[in-house]
Amino acid sequence: DYVELDEEYAIFEVSIPGAWCGKSVGQLNVRNKYNINIMAFKHHGKLNLNITSDTVLPSDDTMLVLGKIQDIQKCF
Repeated sequence: DYVELDEEYAIFEVSIPGAWCGKSVGQLNVRNKYNINIMAFKHHGKLNLNITSDTVLPSDDTMLVLGKIQDIQKCF
């Protein structure tokens, strides 16, 4: 699922890659490596918007990411 914000940017709900689970947002350095921002994690329909660089990515959840559509599609 995604919400297009304009021609370039969107918010996507994506599955968390297995290789990312158990690592912190800071360790993954997603913003610098992929030009996307993790906005929230979603677990059983409930959103966790309290994301910091110390937040560890859970398994079996999805996440909301914001960025350029082409960057998000390339990453996921």
